[in-house]
Amino acid sequence: MSPVNANATQATRDVVNWLAHLPNRLDNKVTSGFFGGYSAWTFSTTQLDALYTATGQYPGIFGADYGAGWATADDPTTLIDYTCNDTLETYWNNGGLVTVSVHCPSPGYANGGNLNTHLANFADLLNPATETGARWRTYLDKMALGLADLQSAGVTVLWRPFHEMNGDWFWWGAQNSTTFKNVWIDMYNYFTTTKGLNNLIWVYAPDFGPGSWTSFYPGASYVDVVGLDVYDDNPGTSVTLNSAYNAMVGLNKTFAFTEIGPDTQGSFDYYKWANAFWQKFRKATFFYAWNDGWSPQSNVNASPFMNDPWVVNRGEISLGSITEPVTILYDFEGPSTQSWAGSNITGGPWSVNDWWVSRGYTLKADVNFSAADKTYWLSRTANTSLVGYSQLKARVKHASWGNPGSGVVALIFIQTGSGWAWYSSGFFSINSSGATTLSMSLAGVANLNYVRKIGVAFVAPGDASGSSSIYVDYVTAE
Repeated sequence: MSPVNANATQATRDVVNWLAHLPNRLDNKVTSGFFGGYSAWTFSTTQLDALYTATGQYPGIFGADYGAGWATADDPTTLIDYTCNDTLETYWNNGGLVTVSVHCPSPGYANGGNLNTHLANFADLLNPATETGARWRTYLDKMALGLADLQSAGVTVLWRPFHEMNGDWFWWGAQNSTTFKNVWIDMYNYFTTTKGLNNLIWVYAPDFGPGSWTSFYPGASYVDVVGLDVYDDNPGTSVTLNSAYNAMVGLNKTFAFTEIGPDTQGSFDYYKWANAFWQKFRKATFFYAWNDGWSPQSNVNASPFMNDPWVVNRGEISLGSITEPVTILYDFEGPSTQSWAGSNITGGPWSVNDWWVSRGYTLKADVNFSAADKTYWLSRTANTSLVGYSQLKARVKHASWGNPGSGVVALIFIQTGSGWAWYSSGFFSINSSGATTLSMSLAGVANLNYVRKIGVAFVAPGDASGSSSIYVDYVTAE
């Protein structure tokens, strides 16, 4: 994956590529983030350190806001401040990522302010000959100075301008969509071509609530990451959020939750977000938790949330380590058996959560090790294409109960073409203590465009006895 800016720095390319590959992982796949405050106004590391004290983790992403758009000044450019840069540079050098947003003062007023006042002449931002357009250029120049300062220090910035533009609470919000797109593109061209800023990852972030999530999208050539700002007490069950997520993922860009926090401060269970990631939002690559009363440490279950196996914190980011392309064919989340069936089993199959590879659910079936026929099958019959993949994998185990005798073995198999030709991995020894990965090479397999069945066969030895269970999880093509 490459940035939209063809002249992007190598570090920026590395971050874009690393983020894009996170959904392919089995764990360590959603990067944590935390807001540090408004530069020169409230920005500090005090709440960041409080988050560490509460959880033992520093977030993978730390950020600031350059703007104080609610304030006024005789010289409104002073309301855009980047004295936070030294701290952001240190965070980057310590292995974290950096993000910057800007609650910019309104360029429609000589002394700034008016953050929440709709700007009626928004189109003037495209015309520096107007008073509003000229003032906007001075704001852009001040922002660019801060971003250039980070570029000179080698820092890549997740740059999130005009956030929540689909709402009506900021001066840039609820504008004519065509005009908004042109203003975004003008900023992009000014920063990349005129200012030579090649350290920016461009983040488009509407709010989840008002709808019109993609109406202001300036186009694939001007955005690297799409996201949603979400303040909600029930992210895993919100119908609106689910619709917004599907709309944004449909743009075929790296997806993130660009702000998160609760509606009810102080008692929100942050682990709801961990559950939402694996149940609903499996393409999320990072979240950015707001500070103050919205922060994890000011609410409930901050530590389990930040230490969840799926969460990537500072110290776990390795930009040179890219997971090879993986497609998760079956993970049995939901819960759902995803139309898998069993043969020679005594119960199931079911999607259960008494064991899993990464988190969530797995496929389980009961078996009788004492039966005369000691081969047990779990499989799905459906037309699937595995063209372009070199390996098929499944993670399996058997239960700790029952007597496995001299040892249970298992293989992964497929049947292809009109003749249902059989191909398999060969047997792997499995046990009850943890997952064994069954891996099958697809080299030389005919009719990969027409795979009729994918399944796993378990075989117990002659000296096995008693009732037990078998499990299959994370069937992937790689």
